[in-house]
Amino acid sequence: MKLSLYQRLSLSLLLVFIAITTVFYFWSQQLEQQTRYESEQNLHLSLAASLAHDNPLLQQGIYDHDALENLFHMLMILGPAFEFYFVDPEGNILTYSAESSLVKRKKIDLVPIIQLTHNKAPLPIYGDDPRHLTRRKIFSAAPVFNASKLQGYLYVIVAGEKYDSAYAQIQSNKKAEFSLVLAITAIFFLFIVMMVLFRYFTNPLRQLINDMQTIKNAGFDQSAVTFKVWKSDSQNEVHQLGTVFQQMVKQINSQFEQLKQTDVHRRELLADISHDLRTPLASLQGYVETIALKGDDLKGEERQSYIDTALKNARQLKSLIDQIFELAHLDGGQVSLNLETFNLGELLYDVVAKFSLNAQQKHISISINPRYCDVQVYSDIGKLERVLSNLIENALRHTSERGEIILQVEELNENQCRVFVKDNGTGISSEEVAYIFDARYRASNATQKNGKHNGLYP
Repeated sequence: MKLSLYQRLSLSLLLVFIAITTVFYFWSQQLEQQTRYESEQNLHLSLAASLAHDNPLLQQGIYDHDALENLFHMLMILGPAFEFYFVDPEGNILTYSAESSLVKRKKIDLVPIIQLTHNKAPLPIYGDDPRHLTRRKIFSAAPVFNASKLQGYLYVIVAGEKYDSAYAQIQSNKKAEFSLVLAITAIFFLFIVMMVLFRYFTNPLRQLINDMQTIKNAGFDQSAVTFKVWKSDSQNEVHQLGTVFQQMVKQINSQFEQLKQTDVHRRELLADISHDLRTPLASLQGYVETIALKGDDLKGEERQSYIDTALKNARQLKSLIDQIFELAHLDGGQVSLNLETFNLGELLYDVVAKFSLNAQQKHISISINPRYCDVQVYSDIGKLERVLSNLIENALRHTSERGEIILQVEELNENQCRVFVKDNGTGISSEEVAYIFDARYRASNATQKNGKHNGLYP
């Protein structure tokens, strides 16, 4: 199951908090236990020495099993938390205060006793517990001498089993109370931290929702609202979503604007089509009706003249209809390119030849530079010819008599070349540059001001 960002954050925070709480809890318990043992051992450090010094049996270094057993029993009544043992110099347990069935060891390690009696290790020092095979406890110890001879050691377990049992019962109650308080505090703290974190992490989401509601109330008009600035390079998913949302709104507004412009262009195109089709259609209808009415009254030359004029208008009408279909294809994005390899120089000379007669009538020279152009290109020859034809026709329209038009070919590299159509005509004024792509617009400085121009065909 894939978790979201907030779920991952919540789970990670919870796990880290539980780990920290657990480590802190066990560390505090360990520290508390060690501190308690150190203080208790330090408090009872001289207990065994005092007993050995103040008791006549031990003071004289006389080992009497029965007497020591009675002594230990009496001392254990006075101090139930203590356990008393007498061991020989090798660590063998000789007598003790507990029942024999409770003592599991017969010998204890003397190294901790020596460390304690000679102050060779920091407290707490743990010694073997005779009542357990592996357990170790804090203790107090003192050597017992007979004259100068070591008789053994008085070995006192400071926190015996009775002490452990009583302490464990009290500690369990305290642990339950402490655990409850700790759990409540931890949950409350975790709740506060998570609320703060969630507010911090969800604040961008609230801002994004506010942006969405604002743009909705504004009718998705981007110009009427001010968006929050999102960090597009951020790794935060909300910032990425906000960036994509703003790009989407921008795209929607751009498409709305394009639809409006398209609708305006369609209306203008319908008006242009109506205007441009009306003239050749009316002329065609007029001549055909004349031929139909007069019939045999028309002479041969006059009849042929009417027929030629009607045919000319029919061709013009067909050209307009063809261009309307092409405009429809352009508007629908259905234009395809027929790419092929051809010689650019040959195409340029063919285009120049098409306009040579019109150029001679205006005494305008058309030349190709370089004169011998042998450049192979990969393009759509038909569409390239149309582009060049439109440019040359515009150049002829805006160039006065005895002017010059140059088709300049420039090779950029092995894979690209560039073609310029240059003239020394009147050009287009800076005020009219913005209208050069309007279908029916004609520059005011065109040299053929009285020539025919309908905007749909060159």
